[in-house]
Amino acid sequence: MSVKKNRRGGLVGAFSHRNFAIFAIGNFPSQCGVWAQRLAIGWLTWELTKSPWWLGLMGFADLIPVVLLSPLAGYLADRFERIKLARIFQFMNVGVTTMLTIIAFAGLLNVELLLLFAFITGVDHALFQPIRTSLPPALVPREDLPAAIAFGGFTWNSARLIGPAVGAVILEIFNVEAVFLINTFLYLWFFTALWVVKVPPHAEREPSGLSVIGDIIAGYRYATSHPIIRPSLIILFGSSFLTRPLVELLPGLSSSVFHQGAGGLAILTSSMGVGAVLAGITIAQRGKFEGLATITTYAVLVGAMVLMIITNTSNFGIAILGMILFGIQYSLVGTCVQSIIQAVSEDKMRGRVLALYGLIWIGGAAIGSVVMGALSEVFGLTSPLAVSGAICLGVFLYSYFMKNKIESQIIKHQIQD
Repeated sequence: MSVKKNRRGGLVGAFSHRNFAIFAIGNFPSQCGVWAQRLAIGWLTWELTKSPWWLGLMGFADLIPVVLLSPLAGYLADRFERIKLARIFQFMNVGVTTMLTIIAFAGLLNVELLLLFAFITGVDHALFQPIRTSLPPALVPREDLPAAIAFGGFTWNSARLIGPAVGAVILEIFNVEAVFLINTFLYLWFFTALWVVKVPPHAEREPSGLSVIGDIIAGYRYATSHPIIRPSLIILFGSSFLTRPLVELLPGLSSSVFHQGAGGLAILTSSMGVGAVLAGITIAQRGKFEGLATITTYAVLVGAMVLMIITNTSNFGIAILGMILFGIQYSLVGTCVQSIIQAVSEDKMRGRVLALYGLIWIGGAAIGSVVMGALSEVFGLTSPLAVSGAICLGVFLYSYFMKNKIESQIIKHQIQD
């Protein structure tokens, strides 16, 4: 039986398990809906205010819960039954988005209410992220774990690019209320999936004897002293901080550099989504942990090169190709790093480590976007991004010199298990 599963391997092997298949089919559309709704909230904010300050404030309201609550969310994921927590938080998501949809259709939505909903939604997502990402290892046997973890990483990372692309199309064809309504149904779909999924009960965890804060600090010490997790998170932060701002500045680049309207922006955004899907499915189908550090290294290099090329051309065709490559590298870095740290994390630390992963991946992007936006106000849109690409070569070099050590540690960890 075990040999048969090994031969099947990859995504076919992972999806052959009922519980993982139900979870994945519910999770991926829901994640895309999350990011489509974020785009819609930003669009509606602009329509209501025409104010960059309000756009920034809305983004802050959505982000700050991740910064504040990720440590607590990681602690909860390691302390309590994850599937029960997942059902509770997804129920909250359904309730919040249903209220948002009703108020929007009633025409009662103002920017202050929108800010409140952005914050509440951010709280739900911050609490849910480490729980959601730590569930796949409980849904498949060990031989199919690499593919399951990689697909979970693909889902979380690629949805950040695919969701806005889909949201832009829905906005173009229908309206912002339609985005909220569709996202409500996607939340309900995933909530139903979580109730159908059967997760083996967790072994009773021995109390650590530490306070909540002590447990959180212990998790972070574990991550920052781990020979694989620490360098992986450093690479993750460097890539996120230096490359992700391209996405936030894309509307300006599309308009002022490539001389395209909203349709051009939709094409560039969709190109990222195509690249993300291609990369994510490929890495998940690969079905093994070995080699992920090498793939991450060269993905970082691609990200650096894309930034330097796309900021030195006004050719829209080159920009489209560049954004496909950007989607590929972005999905690869996020998915590979998440897979690496999932592969080596102790289960009792998994929630806290994944919370730190989410904090770094999102927080690095947010800080980078603020810095790059401020620099772009002074030096123009292209020069800061080009310099960022050049600096990212340093991240590539660090990753290049660390990859053999990380690979050997992964192999050693696999043998020990």
